[in-house]
Amino acid sequence: MHYFITSRIDKLTSAIELAEIKRLKLFKTLNIPAKIITLNYSRYQGQIWKELGIGNDVINPIAYFQRLGTNKTNTQEVLEALLNNKELAIKKSQGFTQGFIEQKLRIQITEYQGKIDYVTYLDRWGFTDRRDFYVNNQLSYSEYFDDGGKLITRTYYNYQGNVFLTYHYRGGAGNTPVLTLIQLNYSNHWKQFDEEADLWAYFLDHLVKRDPLAVLYSDREDYALQPFRLMKEPAPKFIILHSAFTKNAQPKGEPFPYIKQLFTLGNKLTGIICATKQEAEDSQKRPEVKIPCYSIPVSYLPEKILTQSFPFESRIPGQLIAIARLTPVKQLDQLINAVIFLHQKLSFVDLKIYGYDDSWQNYETSTRLHRIVEIANADGYIHFCGYQEDLTSIYQTADIEVLTSAYEGFSMAILEALGHGCPVVSYNINYGPKELIKNNRTGNLVPSGDTWTLQRTLLHLLTNRNILKSYSQNATITMIPYSQKNVAKKWAKFISQIQVS
Repeated sequence: MHYFITSRIDKLTSAIELAEIKRLKLFKTLNIPAKIITLNYSRYQGQIWKELGIGNDVINPIAYFQRLGTNKTNTQEVLEALLNNKELAIKKSQGFTQGFIEQKLRIQITEYQGKIDYVTYLDRWGFTDRRDFYVNNQLSYSEYFDDGGKLITRTYYNYQGNVFLTYHYRGGAGNTPVLTLIQLNYSNHWKQFDEEADLWAYFLDHLVKRDPLAVLYSDREDYALQPFRLMKEPAPKFIILHSAFTKNAQPKGEPFPYIKQLFTLGNKLTGIICATKQEAEDSQKRPEVKIPCYSIPVSYLPEKILTQSFPFESRIPGQLIAIARLTPVKQLDQLINAVIFLHQKLSFVDLKIYGYDDSWQNYETSTRLHRIVEIANADGYIHFCGYQEDLTSIYQTADIEVLTSAYEGFSMAILEALGHGCPVVSYNINYGPKELIKNNRTGNLVPSGDTWTLQRTLLHLLTNRNILKSYSQNATITMIPYSQKNVAKKWAKFISQIQVS
């Protein structure tokens, strides 16, 4: 079995996880057994996987040991069991059921989509002591708190309702709960781990013991490197790089912190898979790299797309699009400012940005970008469209896709755009754009950070639609090396190589 390891797959599926899902489907066409491993646990993960069509192809360590299964218990039965206390005075409202004793709230049941979501238990002084979380009306885990509301323990239950996993916390800096101990009961033996990486390494070792032919691939090196280091069972282990490996995207630049860790794994790691030929060559030249570097695109285009024609007449004149998260590395402020100046000369120019906010930075980039648009009174022609799962119609009707990132590892946005006959204007950065775009044939590469040249290039193309039309007509055929068939051949060749070695 081939396992693709990531952190999680949620509703706002990122490009990395989308690439994993496409790789999973590609392996199926090759009749190569494969599954995705999500290391982080989420109660609603099963429903999300089902919606994405991968319900039977994803493994999560906690869910694996938990084995909750399908519960036939209806919500009313669970409510009756929870409220089986004659002292409780019951009050109901939309989505909530509350139980009071002597006019003090002691239990609150929250529902979501007609099922029990979580149950909060309060003591006689009104402090939250415990909160139970449910999945399909089954108790999944409980959290216990001290009188300051700080998390003390999180306890998980298996399909029989027995405790099989406990996370212990203690107060850290600023009284923030810090994970100090994990206890797992498996096969009637209790095991202890200091960190989640230890638990994940144990889980991966468990899979490898059950399957001596297992091959592990990490799509999130920040999550998998430490478990790889801690594993005891031998198995081929590969890191798949989705981004540039140095901070300035230059071959001799300073590697990102997790890439530095990658370089120190020694024989714990079998190889590095890069999305482009150039990054594979640059990585292999680093003196710290003692393992093979391979080049395999992280995504591909279905054959049916490459055989379609996309009439240029269907494109909306002046419609620019950017497919990017609202994060600093995407440098969307440079694109926005270029479009603001461009709009002064071409009033029909319109920019639509598709991508979600990164909440981990408290929406700082999103706030700043919206402020730029607001100050320039540009909200009539610059739009933040959020995350959109299917961009097919967007690619088919846009005039130009624009990329202003500081660096990329591949750029699925460029691949998808060109595959749908949408020309691309991009900064000439490592890695991806220069391998995907045929300069002056399917789009244009402009110097990185040069907003003046970016603006002039867009102006030139939008006022010379014959050039845009030729770019559009050339685009799809240049993407044939990235067809599903051709990328599948690369994977088949790679797998045959590692099986021989």
